[in-house]
Amino acid sequence: MTHSVSNPSHLNPSHLKLPTSMATQRKPVVDLGTRMAHASMALAFLISYVTSESEYWRLVHVYSGYSLAAVLAFRLVWGWVGPASARWGLLLRRVAMWRVWVNKFRQGEWLSRNFWVGASSWVLSAAVLCIYVFCTVAIASGWATYNELLGDGWLNDALQELHEGLGNAAMAVVCIHVGLVVMLRVWRGPQALRPMWRGYANTSGRG
Repeated sequence: MTHSVSNPSHLNPSHLKLPTSMATQRKPVVDLGTRMAHASMALAFLISYVTSESEYWRLVHVYSGYSLAAVLAFRLVWGWVGPASARWGLLLRRVAMWRVWVNKFRQGEWLSRNFWVGASSWVLSAAVLCIYVFCTVAIASGWATYNELLGDGWLNDALQELHEGLGNAAMAVVCIHVGLVVMLRVWRGPQALRPMWRGYANTSGRG
């Protein structure tokens, strides 16, 4: 017995389409410039912090600080001329939403998982802004101390203390930032890290 196929086109894989709800779509979230600045800043800050207490590695500390300053300068400009995802206005609007989360907390929504996921995202944005500010002032005070712009008296010592204090404060915020990233990774899966790692997110919500 022979079997004939009247319409063989239905066997072509190109004609097999998944429903829109099942298809994984990629949505650009974080641009390449921001991701490169993020990685470069993290590396420069880590090197600068690790070498901060060593006289032997002092030049490494100084030049890693200059590298960090260059990255911050790029990020400052990129926040004005870069794509929408990199603009300062977006970051500031996210940070300004603290009132929303305070109101949700007062209304008792803090018992829900969604509240903590959303609030954690807000803390991440606030941490990024604090890191930018702390590092900028720390670099300026470190440069002034290194070049003894205020002489070698108590003013220079006070500036040195400010420099070290801001460095420690920035590291504390970095630890909070990393801790929240790990927590979001546990709660939301791999898609929580994908925007900063690859620049896109899956709109289907899958990992």
